[in-house]
Amino acid sequence: MQKSKKICGMFLLLSAMTVGALAASIGNNHFSQSVLAASLVQGDPKGTFQVDQVFPIYEKDDNPEFDSWSLLNNQLRKFYGFAGQGSLYLKSNDVSKYSLFVNGKPVSLVGIANNTWVNLSIGQLTQNGNNSLQVTVDKKTVAADKLQIKVPYPVLVNKASQPQNIKNDSFKLMDKLVQQEIKHGFPSAQIVVVHNGQIVKQSAYGLENSYTHSGKRLITGNKVTNDTLYDLASNTKMWATNMALQKLVSEKKLDINEKVSSIFPEFKDQPGDAIKGKSDLTIRTILEHTAGFPADPQYHNNNYNPENPTNQSTNSNPVYTQERSEILSKIINTPLQYAPGSKTIYSDVDYMLLGLIIEKVTGQREDTYVENDIYKPLGLYHTVFNPLQKGFQKNQIAATELDGNTRGGTINFNNIRHNTIQGEVHDEKAFYTMKGVSGHAGLFSNASDLAVLAQTVINRGGYGNNQVFTEDTLDEFIKPKSSNPSYGLGWRRNADGWYSWAFSNLSDASTVGHTGWTGTLTVVNPHDNTAIVMLTNERNTPILNAKETPNDFAGGHYLISKYGDIVGLAMSGIENDSVESNNNKLIGLVTARYNEIQINKAEQTAPDKEDLHAIYDTLKERRIIGNSIDQFMKSDIGQEITAFLGESVVKVNPVAGGVVHLSDASGKKQQRTVRQGTIWKVMRKKMIDGKIYYQIGNDREYISEQYVSLV
Repeated sequence: MQKSKKICGMFLLLSAMTVGALAASIGNNHFSQSVLAASLVQGDPKGTFQVDQVFPIYEKDDNPEFDSWSLLNNQLRKFYGFAGQGSLYLKSNDVSKYSLFVNGKPVSLVGIANNTWVNLSIGQLTQNGNNSLQVTVDKKTVAADKLQIKVPYPVLVNKASQPQNIKNDSFKLMDKLVQQEIKHGFPSAQIVVVHNGQIVKQSAYGLENSYTHSGKRLITGNKVTNDTLYDLASNTKMWATNMALQKLVSEKKLDINEKVSSIFPEFKDQPGDAIKGKSDLTIRTILEHTAGFPADPQYHNNNYNPENPTNQSTNSNPVYTQERSEILSKIINTPLQYAPGSKTIYSDVDYMLLGLIIEKVTGQREDTYVENDIYKPLGLYHTVFNPLQKGFQKNQIAATELDGNTRGGTINFNNIRHNTIQGEVHDEKAFYTMKGVSGHAGLFSNASDLAVLAQTVINRGGYGNNQVFTEDTLDEFIKPKSSNPSYGLGWRRNADGWYSWAFSNLSDASTVGHTGWTGTLTVVNPHDNTAIVMLTNERNTPILNAKETPNDFAGGHYLISKYGDIVGLAMSGIENDSVESNNNKLIGLVTARYNEIQINKAEQTAPDKEDLHAIYDTLKERRIIGNSIDQFMKSDIGQEITAFLGESVVKVNPVAGGVVHLSDASGKKQQRTVRQGTIWKVMRKKMIDGKIYYQIGNDREYISEQYVSLV
């Protein structure tokens, strides 16, 4: 940003000047002109802008900017902005010859100094989305006359601490739900919600490392903050590799229809290849995940057997390497699984190759290029590869797997890590083979930095005084692929609900984003000017059964790890849903989760029950006598869930002689003398012989509801 100096007097109109006084000062004008705050700028504003135009646009010397077909176009320009925000830079040798309008409303230029760059605030006139700029010549000009205007891209304004956002019931519910999930076993999270150029929600939850190496829950430790870094896993594909590719395409340094062989001449079919197609493979085909490569050839793993992937075999991987310099040749030697373009298979190999293409075109390693040419110009200093090598400490980074890459001792290969991973990329190919820097994984960031990158998409290519890519390039990358509309060029798309499991049903078809295996999600809805970033480290939890299901982490059984419910609450927050609406969402959520556990064997695990308990405890916190939650908890299904979670207690009513009838699970009856007022914990509710019985304590005994009252 340029240094500016607030001035007043005859050279710059005062923001405090009244419209009435201004109208008097301009004589015969019969309409009000907006009086806007302005400041001088030292030197020429540097950067790349969404509008950078010199007026008037003359029809001479075949000026390519002059529109002879639509003459009004020579006065008009479009820019993207948000209500209450925005500014423009202006300089003229004779400002009196021009009239300036923003969204059709006149802007006074009285008092603006000539031959000096001025920054003019236009937030009073801007609106959400497209805005119009009009510059009209009022007086005769000479060749030397000109008015230069530069309009920066919008920047985010943090409004998360504003009362309306703190009091937002959907955001409060989201906080309580995430906090309860963490209380019941989930590790940590960061969430940022962006809408109309503002950060409306920004929160951090949990500890940076939540379990010991052996899987014991940690109660104390370093708390996650808004600055904490997370391993983004496959979100690297979008926020490093796609950002770089979109920038290079916009700068005409790369053509996505170009063949890979034109960049790497050695990239071609081999004589023994059963399926041909590498020689003609284009960058576009790779971006569409239709290149023919297998999903994961495990280059890092010498014991991976491509003929029998579920069983390791010593030194059986023909494309094994842990040398970065060898990876291109290994990709070339990787057999294609299908003819390029014939199907869509999501593959890490695609983005490993794209990362190498970026390095070849730029002459820099991918981390050097994106950190210096994209992130730092945007002011993003918490978005890096290999953070421990770049000044960050472990306690600034959320941990991932507890047992290295061994999956509880079920996997072994050369140089495998065994300790809790913290500050190093979890992904094996990225760490062992690519030394932490790969096109498919390796990027670390926080939700706040990613919100800025997401805003470049909403802004159609830039942020502040920095254009990262053009609007045309963005459109090319995010438009739906004809054969599968849930894909763009790398981007995942909601596409009428194809990806709503992560993006929520409240996102429209234009919504784009990505997920990451470590538990990260980015959602960008350009149509609604909305972005949601949710970063977690769900793999920082024990594996439930390493021998049978080595990829089944406890963290994956929690609602937050499934993304869509939290995104739905964030979207509800933007719409400012009512308390009653949210209470009913929660009732539906706890009921659906309970039914899911009852029906699906895979969901009948301890973490699933803890997750249900977290939702239930959130429900209890919002219970008020007489409200919909109170009524639900008194209902049969509410009491059934309460009993299932061991939350119910019953008190024995007064009975003759203190004798009550008990039953076992089969219905066999017995009598027992019980003291009036005895309290029992209810484990579950059951129908026996058409009557309701409660299982009491840890015994397999049931007492008829006629003898007790729920407490």
